Amino acid sequence: MAELVFLRRGEEVLRFTIDKPRVVLGRGEKCDVAVPDPEVSRQQVALSFTGDQVIAEDLSGKGIVVAGKKVTSTPLQDGADIALGQWRAIFRSRTSSSDEDAATEIGQQTEVAQVGSDGPRITAQLRVRGGRETVHKLQADGFTIGKDSSNDLVVNERYISSRHLKVTRRENRFHLIDQQSTNGTWLGPVRVFECEIPLFSTVKLGDTEIVFEPTSTAALSAGGKGGTAYEGLVGGDANMRALAEIIDRVAPSSAAVAIFGESGTGKELVARAVHNRSTRAEKAFIPVNCAAISKELIESELFGHEKGAFTGAEKTHRGAFEEADGGTLFLDEIGELPLELQAKLLRALESGEIKRVGAARPMNVDVRIVAATNRDLMEEARRGRFREDLYYRLCVVPLTLPPLRSRKADIPLLAQHFLKLFTPKGQAVSLSQDALAKLANHGWPGNVRELRNVLHRALLMRRGHAIEAGDLTFQGSASGPIPAPSAVPTPMGPSPIEGQIYQPGRTLEEHLQVLEKEIVLQALKFHGNSKEKAGRELGIGRSTIFKRLKDWGLTTSDD
Repeated sequence: MAELVFLRRGEEVLRFTIDKPRVVLGRGEKCDVAVPDPEVSRQQVALSFTGDQVIAEDLSGKGIVVAGKKVTSTPLQDGADIALGQWRAIFRSRTSSSDEDAATEIGQQTEVAQVGSDGPRITAQLRVRGGRETVHKLQADGFTIGKDSSNDLVVNERYISSRHLKVTRRENRFHLIDQQSTNGTWLGPVRVFECEIPLFSTVKLGDTEIVFEPTSTAALSAGGKGGTAYEGLVGGDANMRALAEIIDRVAPSSAAVAIFGESGTGKELVARAVHNRSTRAEKAFIPVNCAAISKELIESELFGHEKGAFTGAEKTHRGAFEEADGGTLFLDEIGELPLELQAKLLRALESGEIKRVGAARPMNVDVRIVAATNRDLMEEARRGRFREDLYYRLCVVPLTLPPLRSRKADIPLLAQHFLKLFTPKGQAVSLSQDALAKLANHGWPGNVRELRNVLHRALLMRRGHAIEAGDLTFQGSASGPIPAPSAVPTPMGPSPIEGQIYQPGRTLEEHLQVLEKEIVLQALKFHGNSKEKAGRELGIGRSTIFKRLKDWGLTTSDD
């Protein structure tokens, strides 16, 4: 499975597995990965699977930089990097196989079931990042690294000495002694001659980075305590357990299922659970978002069309019903389906017959329907916006997902699940108690999707191996009291936004640029015109603020 590796200033901070046909990267809250950088558009780039290729497509209108070249659309090669402001996303066509399978061993087997001052001794490995990333399991308490073949770990790189570094393991720490190497051993910006380092440390020899890490981050977890995962649904809440029981009961049948819940609660996960637990699990699961397709094309997407059926129909197209024949068709946002198509959908549900646009004869399909919506369909039916007969046909088995705010005990479990899923390999990132308290006190209007994005941002913004409360930021709703701006004067002049934000004739991107300007100016005012403090709070560099002010013509002679 393909993945994206996100780096900030050269340091890996996030891994994201591409597990669906289209992934959107950008600054916006609803992107699959939200990158907190003002230089990134709200929707910057989309990655789409087309056959055997993954295509990167610009969504910003300004072009994207892939592998150092500015393009609007391009297929991605393995290892290609996408520029995202201060971040880079490296595309990998396939996630690496397990470290245990790919690793070589250093030294002879030694006893590992000892207990030291750092807790139980953990099996460890070295991840060597040079021209090609390799993994080496540690099987001895002492080993040497260098270019000469007599070393336990041979790294053939021109800036590494013949016998460069000696390492001695002391429980879960490592004692390093530089062997009078020519170019030195570096720990961050500091050249070291002898030191002791813990797990998850990175040492640089020449152009090669060596990461000391456990063979599995699971060894540092809570031993599987707390919570369960059911078909990707994480949590121990009573409502979620009851939901799992109902799914197990109804999945083997072919009854239509309607899933109700607020946006971001995981309705598609429930639909996939119904499919995976059914007798149709070996057949196709076809998702269709009724809100994402124009009214002119939705009929063709659902039922297909014949060649020449309308302008642009250059070849015959199989619709979602045909693609899902024998399997499950998931109709997301069913409340957005136009009224004129609801009658045709009802006929397909009643008789199993569908007809392509422009076709002379109908055809029979065997499809199980699972629909989802965040609307009250009965209320929509009373208002004449949804067919009442279709409502009853879809709601043979209604399932309701609880919002995240009603199951806050699951927040720590979900947070740990997302951290484990997105944390760079070989690292252990934890949540401080203050951070957990801040998550618990938030209202979560965006539910689990919002929690996922908040943790994405926190992984990008963190400064160490622990996510602190200050690393957690929320969009779209207030997570706590907002301090009033101070009365410190600023040379920036009056606020550029007065009253109504919307201005006729401006694009969305132009509106967002105006809003960005307002935020930066207010941050400067609040921090007494300190660009360093404002930049730190907004998560951008001081030089970036200078560049913005210069672009806006707001620099002074002092600047």
